[in-house]
Amino acid sequence: MAKEPGSEDLGFETRAVHGGEEGKDPWRALTPPIYMTSTYTFPSMETVDRVTGGKEEGFVYSRAGNPTVREFERTIAGLEGGEEGVAFSSGMGAISAVLLSWAKKGTPFLFSRHLYSGTRHFIESMLIPLGATVRFVSFPEGSPASGDLEEALREGAAGLFLETPSNPILEIVDLSATAALCRRYGVPLAVDNTFPSPALQNPLLLGADLVIHSATKYLGGHGDLLGGVAVGDRQTIQSLRSVEAPLLGATLSPMNAWLILRGIKTLALRMEAHSQRASLLARLLAGHRSVVRVHYPGLPEHPGHGIGLRQMKGTGGMLAIQFASFEAARRFMDRLRIIRIGVSLGDPASLVEHPASMSHRGWSREVRQSMGIEEGLVRMSVGLESPDDLVRDVEGALAGL
Repeated sequence: MAKEPGSEDLGFETRAVHGGEEGKDPWRALTPPIYMTSTYTFPSMETVDRVTGGKEEGFVYSRAGNPTVREFERTIAGLEGGEEGVAFSSGMGAISAVLLSWAKKGTPFLFSRHLYSGTRHFIESMLIPLGATVRFVSFPEGSPASGDLEEALREGAAGLFLETPSNPILEIVDLSATAALCRRYGVPLAVDNTFPSPALQNPLLLGADLVIHSATKYLGGHGDLLGGVAVGDRQTIQSLRSVEAPLLGATLSPMNAWLILRGIKTLALRMEAHSQRASLLARLLAGHRSVVRVHYPGLPEHPGHGIGLRQMKGTGGMLAIQFASFEAARRFMDRLRIIRIGVSLGDPASLVEHPASMSHRGWSREVRQSMGIEEGLVRMSVGLESPDDLVRDVEGALAGL
């Protein structure tokens, strides 16, 4: 459920800078304090009763809640247009909690075919061995109507989980149309919004029920932390906070929550810069004779270009480059000097990875191909270096092909 902007209707940048609980610190600190404690005390049993009974806000034990973490949860909920958020120690912590909460329904899980490798591993190593029925659905050119989704929804499902843009080939899914279809059949829709971040896309405002982030990436933005979060309606999030989050123990640390809050203050500016640099490199790569295809929603030839322009406020910092062979991809990566080889994304430093031999190495070639991952595919997270330096680096790497 999405929450409409408040009467103040502040801009995204203002809300990102001022956070979810501005002015609540008794000492009026401009920067939120870090509450580095595992447990909390009470002046009386009456206070215990009020806090544990939900009549008064408070904290008992930091596995179940912490003031710094709560500030992050409220901040991201506000930026995504949700009623509440619940934080986790990683993106996989958030994904695992949501999927395990769906497992209680006992009906099949639906997933888009193009998924982050960790999500796919969780499906195959946890959900399926535990007896869950799983079905992968397709979105030809981003449309839910032209694929097999409606048939799957008609048969019943615990929920639909998807990414848009997807990792690593940046498939775009029409969120408004997909959410409307899910509502028709009473199936919740969860969207991994890590790639665009709330600065560029707000799935809840397009009809989704849950939004998930790996806060490790663009929210933190500096490659120095792990974190995750789920945002949605109050009832769903409260259930996750009271059951899956504390029982899984995937608790976000106060220090990492504070670092994410710091990163969020510059999120809008960073995403604008990431998008500008990625667009520049995508156009450069798309025009080179050694490149078979560039997957980037900002390019007019991308199948989801029109949908992306409609539901996103920018085209993001991620792109994927299809070379003719693994050897061509390897030579390109090895010749880069500024852009480094690494599996993460969303950092100030630009990174490249080879999904077939790195993030998606654990699957057979046939399974990878079903996910759109060819041997010559390279994923690039475009950072914040000087655009001229990035262009020279890519041109130098391409010159060796």
